[in-house]
Amino acid sequence: MDNETRKAAKKAQKQRDKQRVKAEKEYAKAHPMKVEVVTPETRQEMRLTRKGRYELGSDGKLTPIGKSKRLTHRYNLAIIFLAVLIIATYAYFFLVN
Repeated sequence: MDNETRKAAKKAQKQRDKQRVKAEKEYAKAHPMKVEVVTPETRQEMRLTRKGRYELGSDGKLTPIGKSKRLTHRYNLAIIFLAVLIIATYAYFFLVN
């Protein structure tokens, strides 16, 4: 019996958590937060935006445009790195031996 009550309590807790998350999402949709683009002021904000390169919101996080630019930059660096690695491998196998 004790085991059954624990299972029922866990199930009820999970249900309450689902309802809470659903209510929070509905509230967030109904009351969107206004985020304005600001200039970075602190050292932490400068590091996050790479010296102001990416847009920073008034909530202290990157805006969707800033996140997109940062991801594009990272992908470009990865592609360049892989191209250099391919060229180095080609040079090693065909020119050195």
